[in-house]
Amino acid sequence: MKIRDIRKALEALILPLVEGAKIMRADAPKPVVRPSFKIDVLPVSVGAACAGAREYEADVDIWYYPKSSDRPRDECDTVAEQLLDVLGEGFEACGVWLPIDDTIEVDTSQGVLVAQFGISWVETAAETGEYMETLNYNGEELTT
Repeated sequence: MKIRDIRKALEALILPLVEGAKIMRADAPKPVVRPSFKIDVLPVSVGAACAGAREYEADVDIWYYPKSSDRPRDECDTVAEQLLDVLGEGFEACGVWLPIDDTIEVDTSQGVLVAQFGISWVETAAETGEYMETLNYNGEELTT
């Protein structure tokens, strides 16, 4: 699974929360489009797991820029509740369920809502679908 796959899954979940909202790229220059979300998925670590599998961890930051920059509190509170409801149990990306690692933290600062959480998942090596034709067992070659 790629980072952009996780980002696309999150976009599909949160975009319907606010009518007319857009998704801005995390690296987009100003001015900020309102209302809009920014989603940043940052790989944190990768490590070996059992039987050739890999365990991945990522931090997710979601910013919400409310329609009104003059009086954003009520709108930010509403969107915060919606994000917690939609993401509270986790979400699916590429057929893999990604539970939230610990908690989702939300904060409103300078009229912008920020939700932050971590996710982790395990991926196994892709199978080729080819059968083993020769097996060496205790120095003896066995064939099928």
